Amino acid sequence: MKVKKYTGTTAYEAMTKLKNELGQDAIVLNTRTVRQKGFFGFFKKPIVEITAAFEEKQSIHSKLNMDAKWVEISNEIQDIKNMIENFSTTSMEEIEKLPNNLDNYRMMLINEGVEYGAATLIIKEINQQINLSNKDEKFIEDIIKYSLMEYIGDIRPISVNSGYQKVIFFIGPTGVGKTTTLAKIASQLVLEKKYDIGLITTDTYRIAAVEQLKTYSNILNLPLKIAYNESDLYKSLRDFSEKDVILIDTAGKNHRDLDEEDPIYKVLNTINNKEVFLVLSGTTDYITLKSIINHYDIIEDYKIIFTKMDEAQGLGNIINVKTLSRNPLSYITMGQNVPDDIEILNKDKIVNSLIGENIYGRSS
Repeated sequence: MKVKKYTGTTAYEAMTKLKNELGQDAIVLNTRTVRQKGFFGFFKKPIVEITAAFEEKQSIHSKLNMDAKWVEISNEIQDIKNMIENFSTTSMEEIEKLPNNLDNYRMMLINEGVEYGAATLIIKEINQQINLSNKDEKFIEDIIKYSLMEYIGDIRPISVNSGYQKVIFFIGPTGVGKTTTLAKIASQLVLEKKYDIGLITTDTYRIAAVEQLKTYSNILNLPLKIAYNESDLYKSLRDFSEKDVILIDTAGKNHRDLDEEDPIYKVLNTINNKEVFLVLSGTTDYITLKSIINHYDIIEDYKIIFTKMDEAQGLGNIINVKTLSRNPLSYITMGQNVPDDIEILNKDKIVNSLIGENIYGRSS
């Protein structure tokens, strides 16, 4: 019997690596969340580590199909139990050790929509790594704020270099506001930056989406191309070869139906000087958000835009998404007005809102 460890940014990723190499006969011994080494041992995102035992291939006896199926089901159930038990035991023990003032911050985060485990882990790590005994409340608050800002990481809006065309794709689930977000960004690039811009839409499934973008293109006096297929999209890109920036609105898709063979993703992979923005709604529940992030793993590099933050009960998803993805955040939108209700994500404002200051004037 041999033992081996597998890591991933999510339990699904680590388990996939394990099963791809060892198959279904491996026995999961332990599943835990661990921190990567870094400043304070905290500011890098946690990874999931799975420890598995397995027999070498030559000593594995063949089993009946029914037995193999039972082992698979049994292992999967045990995987889930291990993850729940390990986290629950650790978190409850650590919560009991938290000073009241730190636990108050933990509850602030949870009330803002930060997932229970993420909020607990963040505050627990601060308590473990920094001696806050005999420190005044202002010092503790500053440490909490600084830690949250480091956790959020770098903010990366659109970057356009003079003399180089930039092609920008907006992707994401249905109903998150991709078209309106594209229009807001187009307005800023035209009115403030004075860039020469072309618009392309591949969202031909919804007549309303095309008409909406036509309205915005007319208001901004921007050319709009409609691409019904892959060849149309390539032709539109060629037609806009002299533009500074090309903004591409894509059709919303059920994230469970994502396919690397989808024409839009095939085209995306052939373009070098591009930026891809995954547009997510701030009102999305944690389980769905996690599923979306997992399914969009087929995209190697993207930035995240959060929309509808004015409709969200809290700003916790900004922290939640950083526990699920290494990809940087960029913009947030707080309403329907074009071009006003969008801004580059401001970490100071977000963090202040997370710990009790209603910076954005959201109603409860």
